[in-house]
Amino acid sequence: MSTFAVFYRPDLGELAEAVKREFNAVDLSCGVGFSHVLILGGDGTLLEAIRRFPCIFDSVVVHLGLGRVNFYRSAEVPMPPREAITRIISNDYKVVDLATLEAGGCTALNEVSFFRREHGRLLSFKILTEEGEIAGRADGVIVSTPHGTSGYVVSTYGPIVDYRADVVVVSFVAPFTLFLRPLVLSSRRVEVEVGEEAVMTCDGREGGVGRRFVVERGKRRLRLAVFGEFNFLNRVMERLRSL
Repeated sequence: MSTFAVFYRPDLGELAEAVKREFNAVDLSCGVGFSHVLILGGDGTLLEAIRRFPCIFDSVVVHLGLGRVNFYRSAEVPMPPREAITRIISNDYKVVDLATLEAGGCTALNEVSFFRREHGRLLSFKILTEEGEIAGRADGVIVSTPHGTSGYVVSTYGPIVDYRADVVVVSFVAPFTLFLRPLVLSSRRVEVEVGEEAVMTCDGREGGVGRRFVVERGKRRLRLAVFGEFNFLNRVMERLRSL
């Protein structure tokens, strides 16, 4: 039997309460079992749910596409909660698995980034992977999932990688020398060593400060309910046109 939890943007509280009443849903919290999590909001709401409630990876996520950025939406167009839940109960959907990254106790769906703690100066770094190592200077370093390359990585002129690819992508923010080009790697572990203290962010949220960081492929994947097709390139082009 399908059971539902809800995580919502604060201004959508009235809609969330209506969904909870009609479908006996509960607010998202860990320690309570449920089969599906409804995201009422956009991608930012989804990322906030991942940050606050790691147990979201134990359920299938239904992203209703009610935000400004809805790359991870479950349907090509925003879907009313009643229709989405009816289709879930009828098993009229499929599940897309999305990779994650883990670093310093945080889990990222898109990317883990590193920047000099002291603004206005270059970050000196060394990156060690199973394929070898590379050193250089740049304003920042980004380690991304394949689907995350449609986000922040775009600003570094990095590649956009199919979400099904079994890789991580390392790119550089304003590199000091032209030889530093984005890397597409099969490594399961990327170590980042820096000359002076750097700030690590996970999907835009600060995740720690230090001089040595380890980014690993996440053991858990986000299971996203999809109604119809998950047309990755269409979503990428839609996002790029909105920039």
